[in-house]
Amino acid sequence: MEPTFDELARKVAAQGPRRGTVLQPPSAWQPDEVTLSFAMRWLADGTHEELPASIVLATILIAVEAERRRLVHLLTGGGTEEIEAIASVFWPLIVLRGPAAPQVAIFDGTGVWTRTFRYTLLPPMDQVHQTLGRRGSAAEFVNQSRSILPLFGHDPGAETLTVEGFLPVDPPLLFDVLSHSDFRSDPQVPHAGFLPARHDAPWYQEVVAQMQRWLDRFELDLATLTGVRERVVERVAQLTVELDAELQQLQEVVEHERLETLQSIQAEMTTLEARHQQAIRGHLEGIRVAQAQAAHAQASYATADTLLQRAKYRQVETDHHVARGREADRIIRQADRDVEDHRRELERVHTQARADLERSIARAGQVEKEHAGRLAERELARDEFLGTASDLINGIDGQVAARSMQKNLLGGYFLPLPSLNDVRVIWFPLWTATLRGPRGVRQLVFPPMQLRTGTGFVDSLKSLFGGVVLPLEPKTAQFDKVLRSTMEDSLQKDPWLSVATQELSRAADVLVDPDLFQRFDEGLAELRTAGWISAKQAADIRRGYSERASRRSGGAPSPGELPPGAVAEPYQPAAEKPAPTPPRERSRDR
Repeated sequence: MEPTFDELARKVAAQGPRRGTVLQPPSAWQPDEVTLSFAMRWLADGTHEELPASIVLATILIAVEAERRRLVHLLTGGGTEEIEAIASVFWPLIVLRGPAAPQVAIFDGTGVWTRTFRYTLLPPMDQVHQTLGRRGSAAEFVNQSRSILPLFGHDPGAETLTVEGFLPVDPPLLFDVLSHSDFRSDPQVPHAGFLPARHDAPWYQEVVAQMQRWLDRFELDLATLTGVRERVVERVAQLTVELDAELQQLQEVVEHERLETLQSIQAEMTTLEARHQQAIRGHLEGIRVAQAQAAHAQASYATADTLLQRAKYRQVETDHHVARGREADRIIRQADRDVEDHRRELERVHTQARADLERSIARAGQVEKEHAGRLAERELARDEFLGTASDLINGIDGQVAARSMQKNLLGGYFLPLPSLNDVRVIWFPLWTATLRGPRGVRQLVFPPMQLRTGTGFVDSLKSLFGGVVLPLEPKTAQFDKVLRSTMEDSLQKDPWLSVATQELSRAADVLVDPDLFQRFDEGLAELRTAGWISAKQAADIRRGYSERASRRSGGAPSPGELPPGAVAEPYQPAAEKPAPTPPRERSRDR
């Protein structure tokens, strides 16, 4: 059964005073703890300095008041809200040593983010080793490879390791947080709040140990797969050498037999040439003469035709051109007949010789066909062997690549950061505000800030609606879009974090500081002098907080206010509008 908010409040309170609650800061921080500053500004020489505490305080109080009054909230029918507490809170980042110095693993102590890692199981390697241990020919290796190839081609399943508290790498929130770790400072408020870690130190140490065990498993698997791959490559190289030697020997035999066949054919062709050379030359000469006559006659016929067309155009005598064309046509036909006669005679002369030559060529072709078939068979067998071997190696490489990616993803959370070698806790600064209204409690988060570089159209719109342009803005886009939104969402959905933050915010509430208004007035004066707010806005905001202080000092809670130490229900969206229930019956899923 899930605990109620009241039960969680008692559990958090029972943890007792320690780092992670609200304490007066010690005179000197522990050497293994680092506290980061909240708001910085850059100077002209490239250095930076921490903004005065009064400006930070005034900016946060103005931002909270602006959020309380924001137009969108009023238009949703939510009504007014009361500011319950505003506190400077430090978020714990737990730093643990990695497998090798200077590697460290950094955890979000509140467990807002989680990361799940995957470990793909190995195929049954006993069967693989047994199969590869058999010796044989290339054909036998092909059969063996085909029997184990499916083992590397499918997913055998996986184990998962879910680590609570890893900051996101994509988007790179973790690296933005680390880049902010150079800005170190003591808390600027008299009593800052330190959020407790969700787990104790042995829990985080066990997580790191489990990560190391997984990395060791990855290393062992990669070594196993690498060894199998080396054996396959060695076997393939050996069999390839044997196949190449057999193919070379076969090529030498085929070449020798081919040369013998060609020599026999050449001898037959020499005999035929000596027997029929004279007759062949005579007929070839006759063909040449007839073709020459035909060529001259064709040229004469084309010329006569052209001259005939010109004579007709000029309207002169055309008879001699017609006669010339007819004579040329007769010569062409006669030459064609002569060529055909010579060819028939040449064919008759060559009939017997061609028959003998064709028999020799057929015999040589049969020999070439047989040898080509033998060479093709060997070539196809070699290609099949290499293709199967390549598929097997690629399958092993796929397994290696998958595990390498999984290993690198897990190992990537061990960061080589020598500057954090002696650090165990990084206290990351946040300001939180608890607002209470008709639909419950909602909490605002303000991440580390920097001096605003300029104003734009959106800021002008804020001014049109009576708002103010604040001098500070989130230091990075990740702090604004990822850290703040995720933290506020977790404060709505995570009972443990919500209760711990509410209790801590009440205990570290700056609104109860005796010198609050002195520091607030100093900050308002600075903002008014710099032109960020007007005198009317400063007076209006100052009056609102003074009225709240008066109501608190009167001892009577304002309408809807909870007694000290109680924990209110989280903020409910307008669309839900849940009916109120007795405090003891309220519960939220973690």
